[in-house]
Amino acid sequence: MNVLIVSSSEGITLSLLRCLGLLNIKSHVISVWKSSGSSRFSRFCKNYISSFITESSQGAENIADVINDYCKQQKIDIIIPSGLLGTFLVALIKEKLSYSSVFPINDADKIYNLNNKWQFYHLLRQHNIPTPKTILIETPEQIKLLNLNFPVMVKPLDRGNGYGVKKIDSIVDLHGYISNASQINNLPILVQEYVFGYDILLNVLAENGKLIAWTINRRVPYFFEFFQDENILEIAHKIIDSCNYTGVANFDIRFDERSNSVKVIECNPRFWASFGASVSYGIDFVNLGILLAQGQKLPDNLKKEVTCTEPEKIPYPSPSQFLKGLLLAKYPFAAMKKISSDLAWQSILDPLPNIYEKIWNRLGIVNTHDGVMLNKLLSNSIRVKI
Repeated sequence: MNVLIVSSSEGITLSLLRCLGLLNIKSHVISVWKSSGSSRFSRFCKNYISSFITESSQGAENIADVINDYCKQQKIDIIIPSGLLGTFLVALIKEKLSYSSVFPINDADKIYNLNNKWQFYHLLRQHNIPTPKTILIETPEQIKLLNLNFPVMVKPLDRGNGYGVKKIDSIVDLHGYISNASQINNLPILVQEYVFGYDILLNVLAENGKLIAWTINRRVPYFFEFFQDENILEIAHKIIDSCNYTGVANFDIRFDERSNSVKVIECNPRFWASFGASVSYGIDFVNLGILLAQGQKLPDNLKKEVTCTEPEKIPYPSPSQFLKGLLLAKYPFAAMKKISSDLAWQSILDPLPNIYEKIWNRLGIVNTHDGVMLNKLLSNSIRVKI
């Protein structure tokens, strides 16, 4: 099988390449966003080309033509999007991708609204899903009307990778942050009630509002800890059903230690950075999505949910963290037997992309904020219904 990854995120693309490699699938990459291009150095990447998106609607149509021509020449079976912009773009042009099947994906307007933290907040409130109180700040003068206790979290509406997210401890610090945001044209921003507790990740694959596969985990030192939680699972069903969701998604959740409850923070309507941990646990969102794209019935023996009755720990699948855990003897020696089939080991045996990425990042010239281009592309392509 041949797969084409339409990429705007080198890190997520690299994880996809390694997961697909474990399935013995030949992987190709078209990068649509200026980046380091580090995944081209992966031993699992058969071919890598660039076709950067522009702001105009014609730019999206041009990339559709590029993708169709490439799929025809290389006999591509499945198209998989990677990164926010890559996912949005494939959703935008999916009806024009005539040669290959497309990985399950939502409509472009739904992706936009779920990624936009303010719109997602309203969705949660509309369906009575617990979430921290959040206020939209469009001008510095609005701070006077703020009715939140400190500390608070501030964040842009649509940026990823933690860009612009900061904990603010006082009104003085908030004035300084928002004043600076105003000067560099980063308003509006969100000010959100701070939840004392810890982070939880809810990860899903859905089709037409039906939950197909899921994992719930959290980060602990050297491990991802997988566990069941009926309350979080109920929230997953409610969100997926409310927007008739199709595709993979990751939801950031915060466990509130003061109220002993969970609150949903935001949504990433795409493959997320740590999805490899779920693959290592045994729930392969990539393989499951490919089978759905091919119209196949999912075999009963494929794991689709967390089954452990007690929390189960899985080593970090990233090379630096996994290597650190090995050197500090945090992982059992039995892991040595999984070299050929374990995603974490494959990251160690595929070092060039990560080395190149670190060098590139040191140069400080990587633009990872593809949400900015998404907004520009959106304004010139479709009208989103809010």
